[in-house]
Amino acid sequence: MGMMRKGVILAGRQATRAWVVCMVFGLIALVATAACGGSSQPSSKPFPTVIPLGGCEVCPVITNSSLAVGENRFSLGLLDEEVSPVLGAQVQLRFFDLNGDEPLLKSEGPAQFIPMELFFIDEQAGKERRFVGENGVYVSQVNFDVPGRWGVEVNVTLDDRRLDPLRFQFDVHEESAEPGIGDPAPASRQLTVADADISEIDSSFPLRPHMHDITITDALARGQPIVVAFATPAFCESRTCGPVMDTVMDPLYEKYKDQAIFIHVEPYKLKELREGIALAPVEALQEWNLQTEPWVFVIDKEGKIAGKFEGIVSMDEVESVLQRILEG
Repeated sequence: MGMMRKGVILAGRQATRAWVVCMVFGLIALVATAACGGSSQPSSKPFPTVIPLGGCEVCPVITNSSLAVGENRFSLGLLDEEVSPVLGAQVQLRFFDLNGDEPLLKSEGPAQFIPMELFFIDEQAGKERRFVGENGVYVSQVNFDVPGRWGVEVNVTLDDRRLDPLRFQFDVHEESAEPGIGDPAPASRQLTVADADISEIDSSFPLRPHMHDITITDALARGQPIVVAFATPAFCESRTCGPVMDTVMDPLYEKYKDQAIFIHVEPYKLKELREGIALAPVEALQEWNLQTEPWVFVIDKEGKIAGKFEGIVSMDEVESVLQRILEG
């Protein structure tokens, strides 16, 4: 889900494998960075800061770019010893506050598995969909009540076999970089079809002009629920942007287009991307302070963030928030 871009697209089964390994290393680096900041915990606490790649039969990897005090959609990937995604396992999570002398269990519960078939729009090959494999995340709603060091115990059951529990620690910040639940949505004035040709502001195929016909600013003024996706179907490093648009945004638009406003924002300037000049974020991406893509935000009638979803997400997750707003 990072902002890195490759200069070469490999082909075939070997290419898919190489891409998965690259993506996984990026996620592991993210966990290590988050875990190693701040003061160290006493060695007696059974929550290591990093789980080495290949150091476990099934390794957990946090896929959130950051976690903060308040309500969080905690997202976890599982990798086997060959650095391939482990899909369809049963996962139970236990969360511990590590800020005191001893770990304090604060919450526990099952994680929901969200699968996704990965692809991107290949603009060099007639805008074909290039499928590159499958991935998935295990998601749990967690409320962190204090910032600092936290730990999670991951209990995995795979093929009716329960694996040894895995524990590791991570940081919870006072605030997230991106808008949090309950925060006002930034009133961005992104380019629309009134300002530019649709192909200049949308890398989708087919194009989605109906999600580029109003600015976020003008949508907020209408007092309706809004669903905003920051996604780049042709250039998404994780290859999840196109699938999120196809499996989440499109069906929700068809079902709720008379009750809510749907907006797609390309995170980067497409002209520069296509010419290989630079990875230039659009102004809206900077205003929302997003570090990865894709993101989906649900905004309520008062213009506040009611739900936010990073990376792999299901239609049901987003729809449940939207329905709550419409019924409220």
